[in-house]
Amino acid sequence: MLTARTRCPECYGPDVVDLAELLFSATAYYYRCRACGCWWVIPKDAADPAKPIVIGNAITSNTSTHSKAS
Repeated sequence: MLTARTRCPECYGPDVVDLAELLFSATAYYYRCRACGCWWVIPKDAADPAKPIVIGNAITSNTSTHSKAS
């Protein structure tokens, strides 16, 4: 059975990282997709298949705040 714990809810990719060792919560599990960068949260009391309550990609920028000295 595919769940939000094993597949990304955004791109459905299987490369899901469980962030339990980095982000502790008494009430939720945190996950991140390596393929698309999506992050989501699943309540610990949710039954499978769990539905994510937060979906979204991290906002990133290709511009640097540091400039090279000429």
